[in-house]
Amino acid sequence: MVNINWLSTALLTFQHAMKSMNYRKKNTLTMLLVLAFGFYLVFLFKGIKQQMIESIDRYSLESDLIISKETPAMPLVLFSLFHVGSPPPQMSLSLLNKLISHPEIEYAIPYAYGETHRGITVIGTSAKGIARLTRHSANPANHPMAAYIGINIANTLGYQVNDQITIGDGSEPGPEQEYKELFTIAGVLPRQNTHQDDSIYIPIEGLITARKSYVKGNTPSWSSPDDISFIDIKLQDRMALLALEKSLTQSATEQGLAITAAMPARELELLYNYLNRAAVSLIFISFVTLGLCLLTLFYALTRNLQERKQEIQLYQTLGMSQTCIIVMALLEPLLIISSALALGFIASAMLSAHTADFFLIKWLIN
Repeated sequence: MVNINWLSTALLTFQHAMKSMNYRKKNTLTMLLVLAFGFYLVFLFKGIKQQMIESIDRYSLESDLIISKETPAMPLVLFSLFHVGSPPPQMSLSLLNKLISHPEIEYAIPYAYGETHRGITVIGTSAKGIARLTRHSANPANHPMAAYIGINIANTLGYQVNDQITIGDGSEPGPEQEYKELFTIAGVLPRQNTHQDDSIYIPIEGLITARKSYVKGNTPSWSSPDDISFIDIKLQDRMALLALEKSLTQSATEQGLAITAAMPARELELLYNYLNRAAVSLIFISFVTLGLCLLTLFYALTRNLQERKQEIQLYQTLGMSQTCIIVMALLEPLLIISSALALGFIASAMLSAHTADFFLIKWLIN
């Protein structure tokens, strides 16, 4: 059976605690915000660390090997996976046909850069590459002049399926640098919260056709119409990765080609070690900040108790027991801490995705 007296006493104590905090709104709000910020930092950096692990694991499993013209391996991996930095030097796809026909290769997807549409990056890739982007949610059109746009582009520019767009040579092409061929939007890519959402993908066959037509009477930024930036390779068996890397490099050298064969798993593991150290340091700093916030809260509450001697004496005069006074004094910091904990968790959950992107890509990597 419920003790009505106990419930009424607890409710009365809670009401007095709320009234007491209401009398000191500024101090209570300040303590709440400071403490919430401390919890926010702890949750945020722990969430960022977990997202780093998940992102690196996901990307390292998607690609086994990335081939480009000779360039440092780490910048190559960062650009091909995250679009960080500048694209590697261009190379002719026809020169690599023998290399990517190795029996251990399940598929090899080329990616060509150099064209834009209204400042938006245009990427040429194979039918397999487009199928990976659409994730088989729609059958990719076989037409070489099809285009697939990121969802942010569709929302910003209002493009729809069957609309036609032009592309131009370079990052800021003028009217004279635009290709004559029109590309028809065949689909909007699903949201991935990556660079895919802000890019346009077209079949590499259509891109080569447009380049061949443009080169007549113009000076393009590329040396050959089939120039690409890199090739993303997936193996049938990852156990053959080291042997294939060595084999491809030797074969390219024999043909007079200087290439880089980068393994994302190896480079991302090295990157993770750097990022993990930074994340651990930031988590430590956030705990120190939280500790300082708790000390500030303790000092403020102690000071409040000293200032509330008359209030406590009044409660005693009105017949409030010593136990109720102690519970009320403890209830105030518990309410502030629990509210700050909830605010910090909610804020970190809402902002962790955007902050993680800044932390992982734009701050530590650049």
